[in-house]
Amino acid sequence: MGWWSKFLAFITPPPVKVDEVAKAKVVKAAVEDATVELESFEDAPVIKAEPKRARTKKGTYVADDKSTPEVNEAWEGGKAPKKKASKKPKVKVVRVKKK
Repeated sequence: MGWWSKFLAFITPPPVKVDEVAKAKVVKAAVEDATVELESFEDAPVIKAEPKRARTKKGTYVADDKSTPEVNEAWEGGKAPKKKASKKPKVKVVRVKKK
């Protein structure tokens, strides 16, 4: 045994003996405190996913097949999203002063 090992053994405290029964009680109490009750999925709100464009294996967009009007192949799920209404620009009113 070298002098460094003796020095470390002198500085470090001796290992503490752990009572296994007390340790088991503490672990059991911690597990009981950590349990969580989950709500049923019927009460959860439904989240709709946004439509995504369909892609090929290479990653390019898939075009819509016009021969099938009831299905849109360009979008996953077969339905395209509804188009948003565009905002009309405000009309600026100019008043002319009479002389």
